[in-house]
Amino acid sequence: MGAQREEAVVMVEYRRLLDDVCAMTGLGAGEARAAAETTVTALARALDDEARAILLDAMPGELTDDFTIAGVERPAEATDFVQRVALLGRRPPAEARMRAQAVLAAIRRQDPDLIDRLDLPDDMRALTAPPDVGGGVVGPTGHQPELTADEVRRELERLPDWTGDRSGLSRTVQLPPDSLDRVLGRLDLLRRDLGRGPAVEREGDTAVLTVRTRATGGVSRLDVDLAHRIDEAIEEAGAGMSGA
Repeated sequence: MGAQREEAVVMVEYRRLLDDVCAMTGLGAGEARAAAETTVTALARALDDEARAILLDAMPGELTDDFTIAGVERPAEATDFVQRVALLGRRPPAEARMRAQAVLAAIRRQDPDLIDRLDLPDDMRALTAPPDVGGGVVGPTGHQPELTADEVRRELERLPDWTGDRSGLSRTVQLPPDSLDRVLGRLDLLRRDLGRGPAVEREGDTAVLTVRTRATGGVSRLDVDLAHRIDEAIEEAGAGMSGA
């Protein structure tokens, strides 16, 4: 059985996997890698020993070197799996589902037989289809769809320190130089964690932070999420001040 598995394995190419996830979601490379790591980790934990070995044998080392897989947590249904992806990636369930579906679809695109060998439940197998373009998960080009003008206005109501329109969201931060340095340093850490961050224009004690999805030139829900994460980072840095 082990020899048969070894012959059937097709190594999933790391760079191609990330490129496919980026194309389907509009994520940056760092976020795509994080999505792939959390999805594959959650999936590996959900499999029995034999299926887990098949999966990990097919995965690139970049996605398996840091796995912590303790015991089998086989999910009863796809919602359990998505919840685990959401917890691992610290993402809302709807976003976690979109990311996991893109990762699984990218894996299936490279090795169509791999999913069959894992013997997943039907509802889990359904997650290996590309995110539904018509369902508002991704836009016609395969990226996150741009928000409408009304959607941007509603999101800005929940982002009181931000201004903007469909072309981009901006927040101006004005602080003493040392405090501003601390804030921008925290945003650099955020960029490393997420694989994306705001465009920063600094002049003296003022910095203008702008978020938009470069692939589409507009504002998507990923940008709204990033704006909230930036607000959290600024608060953690102890700034608590911004200009209009």
